[in-house]
Amino acid sequence: MTTDLQKQAYAAVRQMREIGTDYRTVEAKQAEGGLPKKAINSIAAFANTSGGLLLLGLSDPAFEPVNVDAAKLAADLAAACADDLEPSIRPEIEIVTIKGHQVVAALVEELSPAQKPCYVKSRGLEGGAYIRTHDGDRRLSGYEIHVLMSGRGQPRNDMTLVADATYEHLDRELVAALLRRMRRRGPAVSNSDDQDILRMVGVTVGDGDPGISLAGLLSLGRYPQQFVPQLNVTFVAYPTLNGEPLDDGTRFLDNESIDGPIPEMVVGAVAAVRRNLKRRAVVTGEGRMDHWEYPEQVVREIIVNALMHRDYHPLAHGTQVRIELYPDRLEVVSPGGLHGAVDREKLLAEPVTSSRNAQLAKMLEDVEVPRSGRTVCENRGSGLLTIAAFLRKAGLEPPIIKDDVNSFKVIVRNHGLLDSAAVQWLSTFDTTGLSDRQRLGLVFLRRNRSLTSSQYRVLTGCDSQTASGELAGLASRGMIEKTSDKLWTVWCLSRHLRAVRSEQRGTARMKAAGAARGERSSQIRALLHGGPLSTRQLAEELGLTRQAVLWWLHRMERKGQVRPTEASRTSPRNKWQLV
Repeated sequence: MTTDLQKQAYAAVRQMREIGTDYRTVEAKQAEGGLPKKAINSIAAFANTSGGLLLLGLSDPAFEPVNVDAAKLAADLAAACADDLEPSIRPEIEIVTIKGHQVVAALVEELSPAQKPCYVKSRGLEGGAYIRTHDGDRRLSGYEIHVLMSGRGQPRNDMTLVADATYEHLDRELVAALLRRMRRRGPAVSNSDDQDILRMVGVTVGDGDPGISLAGLLSLGRYPQQFVPQLNVTFVAYPTLNGEPLDDGTRFLDNESIDGPIPEMVVGAVAAVRRNLKRRAVVTGEGRMDHWEYPEQVVREIIVNALMHRDYHPLAHGTQVRIELYPDRLEVVSPGGLHGAVDREKLLAEPVTSSRNAQLAKMLEDVEVPRSGRTVCENRGSGLLTIAAFLRKAGLEPPIIKDDVNSFKVIVRNHGLLDSAAVQWLSTFDTTGLSDRQRLGLVFLRRNRSLTSSQYRVLTGCDSQTASGELAGLASRGMIEKTSDKLWTVWCLSRHLRAVRSEQRGTARMKAAGAARGERSSQIRALLHGGPLSTRQLAEELGLTRQAVLWWLHRMERKGQVRPTEASRTSPRNKWQLV
């Protein structure tokens, strides 16, 4: 019987990423006499990121099997994972047969936050810790090592003393509002004097003549940037999808640096986004109604989360929270990835209780937003759930969460799921008996290629049991199919519905399952004749994964057929153009 690991190995060779796991191929010829050194780097990188699949015995980048001593490679790999890494890794290792050759497949699971970072012992923590990026393994920077190490406990960076900051640097109205709210908590607090209350909530720290904590300054300061200039928010509205200037040289439609304490930064940032939003018409039972592109509650909640949970370690003091508005999406980026034992898969479906800045988060429960009568946050771990719920109500896709250790990004797209193209696509096959939630799940898969039970819950607002039952119902009707059962089930559209989707997009011939690999270069050239395109855009047009497209692009680049538009291929602005 073919195992799940074997299926994933075969899928990787076919350049399919729908299995929901990253993969890495390492050429390992017998003449090399042992395990390739870069293989152990990849194991560490997978363990530090989101897990993945390592294939030993495939030529890189042709993905063709080579002659190897598979049994010896498997044994060497298991020994190296146990002896050469800290902490030791125990991957699932199997020998699979591909095109008549034996290939070693090793499935690596992500380490818990308490165990990261994994590193190669002989090179030490600073030189032997790696992370996976879109184009391979990269050594962790000093800051990224700090972020992973901080995940082992509760950071206290928000409670550090701000040198030279005194009570006089606090906003009297914000302080008075905080004291009023705290005194309503009961006699334990109401009978205390002002200074005692400020010490209890963490605004001041130290004995005798206490100083001002970073959390206190950011929450209640008149102008915190006097002491920490870069702990603010920047807002930029770009005129193009990729941030490139217009033909007339226009770089930004709006550009602002937003300072002040957190309550005022929230107000200023929301206002900056709103003045650059368009209205869209929504037809309801009450007639036509106009709504902003993004619900204001969503914009506010994302900004609050970014300021409350960002990394406040001194190494991150030079990095702001960035808000970037594009014609098709809103992106908010904050320093520091996810903190603590957080399940990424359930991040938008269940409350998250892990907080990098516990004291700051607690304080902001009672810090009032000026002229609003409400506090900055509730601090119930429900911020992302609220965002998903408002987007669902507005008919928009769930947010996209990207966590890459040194930053946390939330992306919200402004196009509705049930647009005219989606409705037309649904009309081409029988959806009789399907619930509205199931139809929404199909439309989501039409655009996003894969779907998990947790994503379905976020998309539709149903519970876990209902999600499992409705996905199984779609599968029983032959509309979706499983691509992986590892860790969690990943679903994709059935082959038939994928074909319908391809025909509607007018690229069926390029996306056909039997398309020969040798045709991809000509297809990419044809697409680039219309102008530069990003890797993501090419992947969508060709029906391939980003990694598969990158493989072809790098091959064409070596032949002098294409070149990147940016010096750094990892730049979000990078596109590919014909030479």
